[in-house]
Amino acid sequence: MAHDDFINMIHEEHEMVMDMLEQIKQMPDSNYTGREEMFNKLKSELVPHMKGEEKAFYPVLRKHREAKEDALEALEEHHIAEVSMMELDRMSKQEEFWGAKLSVFKELIEHHIEEEESKVFKDARDYISHEQMQEILSSYQAEKQSTKEKVMSTGSM
Repeated sequence: MAHDDFINMIHEEHEMVMDMLEQIKQMPDSNYTGREEMFNKLKSELVPHMKGEEKAFYPVLRKHREAKEDALEALEEHHIAEVSMMELDRMSKQEEFWGAKLSVFKELIEHHIEEEESKVFKDARDYISHEQMQEILSSYQAEKQSTKEKVMSTGSM
């Protein structure tokens, strides 16, 4: 059951992130304030999610030879997403290219989620024990909370 607890939680977070990205995408270009507010909300969810996976989940997966490549690819996608998110964060939401950059960012996140939910979750089910998965879940939740507190107090990633 531990596999499903963690994987279901991650899946629900993925759904929430995709909903937020879609809401931002649907906003008129002229709604700068709405873009800013929704992007900040997205960032406050997505950054802790990624940091939690990077610290609690992927290192355990990387220890398994058969899963290592998928874990490394997922980590690299996180890196690219983080760079893109920082650029979006720093740009004025009135900037002409902001919407285009958001579209590319959304596609990157969609691709990452698709691969994570097909390949990486399968790796987790195949190579990580229930006990390890329970530890990952606890560690993930603690890391996520710690990152949320840092993001809230500093306003940065």
